[in-house]
Order: sequence, then structure tokens, then C-alpha cells
Amino acid sequence: MSETEHTGPEDAAAEVPAEEPPAAAEEPASPEAVEPSPAGPSDSSEATGASAPNDLAAPQIGDSRPSAQDTVRAAARREAGDGGDFTRYQQARQQNALNKLKRSAVANGSGSAFYAEQLTIGGDSGVEIQVLSVSVLTVAQQLDSHQDVEQQTQMAARLAAQHVVVLAGQPGSGRQSTALTLLAGCCSDDRIKILHSETPGVLQALCQRADDLLAPGGFVVDLDDQPLKLSTLETLGHLARKHRAFLVILGELGRVDPDRLRPHAFEHRRPALGQVLAVHLRRLLAGHPGACPEQDCTTEHTTAFTARMLESQQVQRTLDGAPSVRSVVEFAELLAQHIHSEDTSLSDVIGQWRDRLRRLAKQLLRVPAETSHGPVLDPHRQAFRIAYAFFHGLPLSDVFEAGEVLSATVLPRYETREPAPTNHVFERELDQLIPQEMRAPGDALSGGRTDDNPRCARLVNEDLMHAVIEVVWHDYDSLRDPLREWLTALVAGPLERIRVRAAHIAGILLSHDFDSVYRDLIRHWARKSAAYRQSAALALEMAAHDPRVVGRVRAQIRSWLSSPRWEYQDSAARAYGTLVGAQDVPDTLWALRELGTRPELAFSSSVAFSMSWLYLAGAPGQTADALDRWIASDNDHLAKHAIRTLLILSRYGVGPDRRDRPVLADTAMTDPDRAEALIRLWRHALMGQDSSTRAWDLLRRWLLAADADKELAAFLEVLVPRIWARPLSLRAGFYLGMWAGRHPDSRTIRQLRDQPPEAGPTPRSES
Repeated sequence: MSETEHTGPEDAAAEVPAEEPPAAAEEPASPEAVEPSPAGPSDSSEATGASAPNDLAAPQIGDSRPSAQDTVRAAARREAGDGGDFTRYQQARQQNALNKLKRSAVANGSGSAFYAEQLTIGGDSGVEIQVLSVSVLTVAQQLDSHQDVEQQTQMAARLAAQHVVVLAGQPGSGRQSTALTLLAGCCSDDRIKILHSETPGVLQALCQRADDLLAPGGFVVDLDDQPLKLSTLETLGHLARKHRAFLVILGELGRVDPDRLRPHAFEHRRPALGQVLAVHLRRLLAGHPGACPEQDCTTEHTTAFTARMLESQQVQRTLDGAPSVRSVVEFAELLAQHIHSEDTSLSDVIGQWRDRLRRLAKQLLRVPAETSHGPVLDPHRQAFRIAYAFFHGLPLSDVFEAGEVLSATVLPRYETREPAPTNHVFERELDQLIPQEMRAPGDALSGGRTDDNPRCARLVNEDLMHAVIEVVWHDYDSLRDPLREWLTALVAGPLERIRVRAAHIAGILLSHDFDSVYRDLIRHWARKSAAYRQSAALALEMAAHDPRVVGRVRAQIRSWLSSPRWEYQDSAARAYGTLVGAQDVPDTLWALRELGTRPELAFSSSVAFSMSWLYLAGAPGQTADALDRWIASDNDHLAKHAIRTLLILSRYGVGPDRRDRPVLADTAMTDPDRAEALIRLWRHALMGQDSSTRAWDLLRRWLLAADADKELAAFLEVLVPRIWARPLSLRAGFYLGMWAGRHPDSRTIRQLRDQPPEAGPTPRSES
């Protein structure tokens, strides 16, 4: 067998139990797994299976006690359906949530800090929530410049009556300004805070920790791209009234549907941008005449300037293309700085505003003084600045590691350095490597105290990352080859979040230059080892956020599917396990079925990981129906992929609010057809020579989880005897006896052990 990431014969894998997510020292999944593992769902011990829309956070089910099968002899290879790798992959994608692709370097905001103090509270759910206080001055500034939006009166009335309201709109539409204005009408200005979390499940954690987090006052909660259920919203309203707190929840339109959350939710449309510009120009120029060195500067002059700007067709066209309310605020600040410029220079001012981040990126990559070789920045500083921009939001340890690969390993292959640069360790402190104009104000606080733990890279504006990417690619021709080699080295590295971010950077480059980047980078990744194939899939997913190239992305994935090379086929299977696949579920299920029937992918877990991701990403019904057809198929490969998918999904809980309830069981509890399909999947898995050991152990976890969930226990006490019907009844009795000895306090196991074995008819499609 050629170089492959196939997991090998599953009968060997059946000997290895799956308790908790495997440690880094696990057996490799295949001969290829000894290479660097992929940044995604693969069969290697490090790889793991975008984002559940933008990435899933379904918790795993299980206890920390060692399994009785731990004493079974170790197998040469692991089975592909473990799910632990899948978990680490999902977590890495959550942390690398980049979903903006822009060809121009227009910013969304100024990055102004709202927070005066910070308190971090971590709950048992594993969701860390930061409580950030908003200063009275910031609230006053927001009230002074805020422009009312549609239905704001109804929003205020709803918040006052029910203590909770949801604003569903696009980021940059002024939602935060509206939220602060609404809260200022319900509580004092010094009692407004922001609840923030980098991980999903913030509302469920807030429900669990309401006594610690909520107090009389106002709170803003930004869901980012997470969905919201009406039941969660009603629970929050009850808790807010109990604690005399007022909650304004910000959600993204599409992920949060106001129609389904009425009367608590409203669609938030941005105000008229001309009015936003007017109010900010007047605020910025209110005290200008008194501080201006120009002798003839008067209030009449500033008033006339404001009127000319608002009437200008150039300014109006600029506002029509503004990406956000915050960008209009920045535009107002720039116009105010040029109050005494000639009107003929307005075009230059507008061009300066549109291109400011790109010019800053070019400035950061140049040296301020001439050298004997011209304006050449020290290679280490240049590499570290690129790494700092590319890895915005990730720990500084990742930045140092990636920057070192670029400066010490990649660049020397393309440069002639004479004499050899000296290396003084203490000359490389952060303040010298990264200038202040590049870093966010909160990156380093007085006294060395930082808000991040671990400390992270924070750009002054997150869109500066896109500007640096564009400048590096388009303005430094000789840097293209080193950049491709650097990204290739990073996606083969050992750390998941670095691999995912490097793949995302490649996806952003695809949006700038699809033909060149695909030909010289992505195509090579797609036919190499599992690490590269997963990165190729992630790069295409990132590029698909750009509507200009989404058609080319879909066509390329379909081309991989039709390729005679199994590596391209496997890359296609991985690509369907991304947001590209979630955008057209029927077509994705057809493609995965087509790939699942092919012998070349029989031992690969990519199909199962993509099916699992699709189930968790919001299409459980269609995915479950497909799995039910697969398990009854005459094609043995499809049945094995269905069993692998079951073994992955059986480890995942419903969410942070019900971490111990299996997501598969939760769906089947309210749908008899799903329950029948689940029975068929479990029976095949429990009887399969390749999967039985792991399947029995995962079913044990379900029974232990039911001890804390009465509804789940009642459901399993009916379902499980049907799963264990003949010819499994004898083996079920053996396992029940063993589990009863290991878990004497488990009521569910004891209840099932006392029941007679189910002797009903054998479900269809079994032999």
C-alpha cells in the first residue's frame, strides 16, 4: 500500500478501547501518521475533524475511570472512529475563527477600548466568562453620539418590562452603541458591564453561574456567530428579573432569527450613515476653534466645513461603500484633521482613509533608516512582525514559534547574509520587535500586567492582518516563495491551532490570487500526507467566504471528487466536512456517499469525520437518514463509514446546557424513526468484529450519563434492551455483570441488569 493515512484494518483497531480523548503519545493511525498530523479530522493521533458553523463545541461524554478493557493487548493501529482527534480539531477551529475576507484594507473600527476593569470567572462547564466594566465616560460618549435605529423605542420598552432583549444584526451595525444606550435608560451609567467569552456556550454558562455573574445593573452579551434558543432566552429573562439585572444580547442575523425569538428579539439595522458622520463631525469640531492655531478659525468656519462635507457627492459615495458604522466614525476623525485643507484635496483624504491600513502594513515592514543594502529591515524583526500579524488573537508562544520558523529556517534559504547577523537575546524584546502603532492599546498594560493568560498577539485593528497579508503577497515579489514554504512548514507542525491558522492564511491568499496560490500551494497540499490534505480543505473553506471565488472553490472540490487519485478524493471528503458542505447539505450527502463507496477510502476516517461534522453543524435529520441508508447498504464500505460516524458522534453531548446527554440520544428521544435508526446503527457496531470493543465501552458511558438524567435513563431503559436483542443478549449479560461490579452505584446499569433480555425480532438489514 502506498503512502496513505488510511487507518488500517479495523479488526486490529477493535482491540483498542476508547476512554477519554487520547494523549499525544498514542499509537499512530497508519504508516503515514508518523508524519506531522493534520489540522483536521484524520486518522492520526493528532488530527481531529469550521467550524461547526464556525465551529462546534459539543462536549464529550465519559468518565475518568480506566476501562476494564485497558488490560487488553494493544493493537498495532487505532480505529478511525475515536472522536478525540475530532474534538481537538473543533476546539482549534473555534480559536481560529476567521471569517472575513477583504481585498481592500478598509477597517471596521478604531478599536477603542471600552473596559476599565476585568474580572474572569470560570465555571464547571469549562466556559470562561470575562466581566468587563464600561466606564461612565464611555457611556456618556456613546449617549452623546448615538443615532437611534428602527424600533429602538420598542426595544427600550421590552428591556424595561422583561429585563432581556436580543439585537440581531451584522457586526459593525452599531449594535453595541444601541445596547449601551438601552441599558443606560434602565440603570445607572456606572453599573454597565460586558460579558465576553471566546468559547461557545456563554449563555448556558451564564444560566448556570447567574448568582456569581448577575447583579443589579446592565449587561451586554455578544454571542458572535452562536445560535440562540427561545428556551435559553426565557430562562435568562427569569434570572435577570430575579437579580434585578438587564441583559442586551447581541447576535448575528441568520444565526439568530428574530422571528423565532419574538417578542424578545429585534432585527438591528444600522442607522443612516450620513447622520452618523454628521453627529461625529460636530462632536469632534465642537471645541476646535479654541485650540486651533489658525487665527481666522471660528465656529462659523467649522459649521460651514461640516455642511460642505455632508453635501459632498464624494463623501456620499464613500459612505455608500462604508463597511460599518465604526468605519464611518474613523472617517469623521480623518476629515476633522483636515478641516483647513483645500476642498481639492478631498479625494486624497478619502484615498488615505481607504488605504490607511495597507500603508501602515508597508511601513511596518520597512526599516526607518538606510543601510548599506538600502532600506532593509532586520530579518528577525520582519519575520516576527509578519508572524505577529498573521497570528493575531493567538498566544504569543505561537507567534514566537512561527516567527522563528520563518526567520531561522525559511528566509536563510532565499537570502545572502554577509556578514552573519549577530544574535543578542536581550535585543529581541517585544517592544523592539513590534512597534506601538501595530499593537492594540491593551496588549501591554502598566507594570507589566496583562489581561491575557496566556498573553496573546493583539493588533491595533484586526483588519491589519488582512492588510499585511495583501502587502506581503502583492508588494514583495521575492517573498512569495518563502511565504509558501513557511505556510507549508507550519501546516505540518505539531500544534493544532498553528496548523489551522496557517491553512486559513492560505485561504485568504486564495481570495487575492486563486490561480497562483492553488497551482503553487494548495494543489501540492491536496496530494500529500493527511496533514496537508486537511489544510488544503480548510484553505478552500476560508476562501469560500469570499463570494467572488466561492464558485471556483465548489468546482475545485468537485474536481477532486472526480479525480482518479485517492489523495484528491480524500481531500474532497475533508472539504465537504466544512462550511462549504453545510451550504448545500443534499449535494454534500450525495458526494460523501459517492466517496464512501470507493475502496480507496475504505480505511480513511475522512468520510466519517465529515458526516459527524455535518450532523453537529445543523443538519442532524438529513445526516441521520443518510446513515440509516448506509448501514443497510449492500456496499460494505458504506456500512463501515456509518459505524465510524456513530462511534464519533456517540461521544458528544447536546451542548453546554446538557453536557451529559448524548446528542444522538437527544434527537431519538423525540423521534421514533430516529430511535429505530439508532438501534440499527448500535447493533451493527456492537456485533462488528472491527468495532465491537469500542462500541460496548461507549454504550457503557451512555448508561453512566443516564444516572444524572432521569429523562435519558427512562429512554435508555426502553431503547437499550432492543439494541441488545438476540443474538447480542448473551454478550450483553456478560458486559452488564462486569459493569455492575465496576460501577456499583449506577442505577441505570442495575436497572438494565435486572430486566430480562429483549427477545424481539431482529431489526432489518442485519444478518
